[in-house]
Amino acid sequence: MSGIKKKVEAYKGIVLLKRREGMSREELLDWLLNSHSRYSRSVPEVLRYTGSLVVAPGPRYEFPNGEPPFDLINEIWCRDREALEKAYVQLGAMGGPEHTLAAVSQRIPLFCEEYVLK
Repeated sequence: MSGIKKKVEAYKGIVLLKRREGMSREELLDWLLNSHSRYSRSVPEVLRYTGSLVVAPGPRYEFPNGEPPFDLINEIWCRDREALEKAYVQLGAMGGPEHTLAAVSQRIPLFCEEYVLK
């Protein structure tokens, strides 16, 4: 076994988002910062919330047809899996997913255990 200790540092919800047809990247960023962010920021179980706009492909990768497969990666951190699940229930009750689907063409939510490696 390597020297890395297996310790879950946090539980994280990651959502991959593709902007809807006809929406510019600037409009997507405006939607994230000025409309969508109020949902996750208002839930007490959410310890940290980030939105990452995809700006370029990584080394040795090209976007298919010049377009990234996803335009935005949203992440929320919670102290444990129970808090993460509770946060998603609250977000759903507030209309978060419906609000999101009005602005994007694809939404893939993922629950993750986070391990800090450095």
